[in-house]
Amino acid sequence: MRLGRQLRKWSVGQRVAMIVALLLLPMAVLSAVSMVVLNEQEMAFRESVEESVHTLLPLTTLEHYLQRALVDELLAESNQSAPDFSGLTDSIDKSFSGLRVGADKQDLPLAVMDDAQHAWMQARPAVRRLVEQVRTTRGSLPQDGLAHTREELERAIHDVSTARQHLSFVIEARYTRAAAQRHRQLWWLVWGWVLTLTAAIALAGAFLYSLLRPIRQLVGASREIGAGRTGVRVPVEGQDELAALATCFNEMAETWEVTRQSLVTEAAEDPLTGALNRRAVLALLETELESCLRTQQPLSLFVLDLDHFKAINDRFGHTAGDRALRWVVEKVRGLLREGDHLGRYGGDEFIAVLPRTGKKQAEVIARRIVQAVHDVAAREPSYPGVSAGVAAAPEDGRTATALIEVADAALYTHKARHRAR
Repeated sequence: MRLGRQLRKWSVGQRVAMIVALLLLPMAVLSAVSMVVLNEQEMAFRESVEESVHTLLPLTTLEHYLQRALVDELLAESNQSAPDFSGLTDSIDKSFSGLRVGADKQDLPLAVMDDAQHAWMQARPAVRRLVEQVRTTRGSLPQDGLAHTREELERAIHDVSTARQHLSFVIEARYTRAAAQRHRQLWWLVWGWVLTLTAAIALAGAFLYSLLRPIRQLVGASREIGAGRTGVRVPVEGQDELAALATCFNEMAETWEVTRQSLVTEAAEDPLTGALNRRAVLALLETELESCLRTQQPLSLFVLDLDHFKAINDRFGHTAGDRALRWVVEKVRGLLREGDHLGRYGGDEFIAVLPRTGKKQAEVIARRIVQAVHDVAAREPSYPGVSAGVAAAPEDGRTATALIEVADAALYTHKARHRAR
């Protein structure tokens, strides 16, 4: 969450660029590193092959020439030119010296190396004597000299062969260890790819989450508003474009709620008096009546009608008539209880709905209202009196229409009684 809030301080474009960089940059770096490692391994392999050839070739060549000398009994007996035993001997000495210099790398089996060099040191004197014989001999040697030469050749061949075999073990051990090292490098390279890409994907995921989370919040809030819920707001986090969008969305939601409430109020409220309009009061009466009948609770209503309202309009004007209507509503509301409802049923006719109220209690409330309004109207000619007719469920009916008809009949009876006076 803290990382998400920090990322929300970046713009959307910056985070998209960072996602691309996190995915492409590690791949570019790892590709370059992989090329370097593979090139180094290729060079090391070539050096290993060259080292094997340069190290073993002089010993192998020397062994070959010594075997030829043994077959020919001495190269000097033939008319062929003598091999360069001296050069081969120097090459072998240099090979051992070069391997010894590399021994500090701890990649040489020193025991095998010592055996190979020991075998070579045993063969070296015989080879040197053979060289001297080749240089000095131009005629035939005595028979016992030839036998002695053969023995030295055989010993030299045996020692050179032993040195070659031991040196082959040394080269093979070095190659095996080098191959193992290259194998480890490849594994480290693979793991480097895996870990780097995993970290890059995780960071890219965090950046994507910082982009998708506010979008999901906006989508969810839009669906809630579409379902008609109010009070829906989106948290504003960060300073990016999505935060600005969330702010605009909240402002739009607030404006929508105000407009919706205004429309609801206009749809259910009489614009002149502020009481419920005809449709709203009838719908409320149906709902309350159904609830009271279901719970076996009484419900009462009374219909109020203004007395001599047309005379007030004719004498004082329609503005005074509107003011009289508003005054009657305010007066009646002040005398009704909490939970009672008042609505404008017609031009100067009102309905008061009294849930969980019996008929006798409703008649008491109606008489109190009629008397309170009459007391003020007696002093103020521009204010009208009122007449009331009461009905109650279930004794007077179980439907809204039946109750209103009974209350209307009682209302006109009340008006007729007043006229008779």
